[in-house]
Amino acid sequence: MDNIFLSLYTFELVLKIMGMGFIFNKGAYLRDAWNVLDFVIVASAYFTIFFSSASFSLSGLRAFRVLRPLRTISSIEGLKLLVSAFLSALPLLRDTIIILGFFFLIFAIGGV
Repeated sequence: MDNIFLSLYTFELVLKIMGMGFIFNKGAYLRDAWNVLDFVIVASAYFTIFFSSASFSLSGLRAFRVLRPLRTISSIEGLKLLVSAFLSALPLLRDTIIILGFFFLIFAIGGV
């Protein structure tokens, strides 16, 4: 199943690159952050396949497979808008997140 999805994602990537251009056009494929994420995910999958027989360990790169469901965010406009809004709200919630983390730490220490 992994290879099937990798081939489908590669086919989509190639079609987008052929339609939009790779880097040099104004609306090129790698000028959008979501497409950069897609490209990194697909490239890391091929990197682990081609260099799995090398003498060094590539188990750390296999963690990028977890990011594959993020590709659906870039294809659904509503999810893209929701994630963008969430990421833009994080700096405004910085103090609240710090206090929440502090309380989680206190209760974790108390629970132990």
